[in-house]
Amino acid sequence: MNTSVDLVAIKKLRSTLDDYIVNTPMVRCYDLEQRFSKNTKIFAKMEFLQHTGTFKLRGALTSLLSLNKNQLKNGVTAVSAGNHAIAIAYASRVLGINAKVVMPKSSNIFRVESCRKLGAEVVFADDATAAFRKVETIKQKENRAFIHPFEGIDIIHGTATLGYEICEQYSEMNAVVVPIGGGGLCAGLSSYVRGKLPSTSIYGVEPFHANSINESIKNNSPQKIKNMATIADSLAAPFAMPISFEYCRDNLTQSLLVSENQIAQSMNLLFDEMNLAIEPACAVSTAALLGPLKEKLDGKKIVLIMCGSNIDWHTYKNNTQLIN
Repeated sequence: MNTSVDLVAIKKLRSTLDDYIVNTPMVRCYDLEQRFSKNTKIFAKMEFLQHTGTFKLRGALTSLLSLNKNQLKNGVTAVSAGNHAIAIAYASRVLGINAKVVMPKSSNIFRVESCRKLGAEVVFADDATAAFRKVETIKQKENRAFIHPFEGIDIIHGTATLGYEICEQYSEMNAVVVPIGGGGLCAGLSSYVRGKLPSTSIYGVEPFHANSINESIKNNSPQKIKNMATIADSLAAPFAMPISFEYCRDNLTQSLLVSENQIAQSMNLLFDEMNLAIEPACAVSTAALLGPLKEKLDGKKIVLIMCGSNIDWHTYKNNTQLIN
């Protein structure tokens, strides 16, 4: 499989999406830099300021815009613990499409209500695995177009527009750190950066107990995770898929893991020092920078991908408690 993207096509796609998405800011992280040598420069790509609060809108819009009226006549369906569902609800509303999303019953109520406020019908399933089964049933019975949360060329092209933006905003970077769930974000972003700035190191980061891409890279084939347990629920994909896995495998410099304590500590640090209240998945890139990558990236020019902020205060407070 060719796991590179057409740089010109991605630039054109980003222009197409311009009416729907925000070119999110790149911000210098002076407080984080104090933990490194004087030549270190750290920037955060604040994608949590995107419409819907995450990067997911890029892939959702790209997927919907690729379908014709006949394919969309019965609406769309999606499966997600929250962020992809919210993105599909938003994209469907702005494009005038009916949406039905399947969410695990454990999904954060803030995210569930966000979907409903955007006009999507929400259907619950017992867990993530059951949710994928249920969405397949809805797709078949109602003849809806199914938009996968992290697999497919349209998803990858959509997330590649984020790679395009960071290359335009800071072409001097020599390292980028990106959170990984199912791999859709990393697949597109890493492919664009690898094509545009081939000498840049790209690090993909997952929680220890939601590590489907890391396991897949080790085994050189998509793997399933039986017992996921992480506060970074946005990254808790129960399995990897072939396309996104291969893009990640071929374009990453290294796949890394971080602990629950490292994630919680980074959430606290980002709040205390940068006034950022973000979801756990968003803190994973910082956790990797201050943990397994600290010595390796000292003195480098680094971009941290901060991917999402869809969290309510009660959950945020609980997630920032350190694990004993």
